[in-house]
Amino acid sequence: MEPSSDNNKPKNRQQISYYFETSDLVIIALFAALGGLSSSVIANIARTIFLPLGIPGSGQIASGLHIVWFVLIYFLVNEKIGAVLLAGVIKGIVELFSGNTLVIFAFILAVGAALVFEMSMYILTRLFKGKSLHHVAIAISAGLASVSNIIIQIETFIGRNFPPEVFLLIIVFSFFSGVLLGGYLGIVIYKVFEQTSILDWRRSNN
Repeated sequence: MEPSSDNNKPKNRQQISYYFETSDLVIIALFAALGGLSSSVIANIARTIFLPLGIPGSGQIASGLHIVWFVLIYFLVNEKIGAVLLAGVIKGIVELFSGNTLVIFAFILAVGAALVFEMSMYILTRLFKGKSLHHVAIAISAGLASVSNIIIQIETFIGRNFPPEVFLLIIVFSFFSGVLLGGYLGIVIYKVFEQTSILDWRRSNN
């Protein structure tokens, strides 16, 4: 009996896109660890620069820099579902054990932001079609992930002891920071990678 012709066909890339290769796991671990180590530094720099301005929520202007790592990971592992969430767990663990002043909350924030990004991308990629709109979906998802960060902080240890307009201002700063410094900056960095030989090894495996 001849083997079925279906068995001789190469597997569709979409059919195996949920499985992580060794290179995927290396990318996730590396970039998540870099994101975790940089988060405390970014937070301290943001407080030093923006808080003296006296503008409520201005420290959130840099919050998108916490999310840009997730966007890069999303691209580098060929947009596989679950990669960002795994990165969030690793990023949170690195922050937890690298002296982040938020301690366990640092882990919660990282995982929460990663989960929001994953869920948003799952929904938005089904609403937005085409490459340009796909980039819009990434930017919006990054913005929502950034907002989730401040929402979790307010609901846990910051509290709600400030006027609604201040709360709204913080949300606005956080969202647009996520869109610009998380989403679009991540897209730009990945495009730079594509134009160099950095990703040649990755293309050869696809």
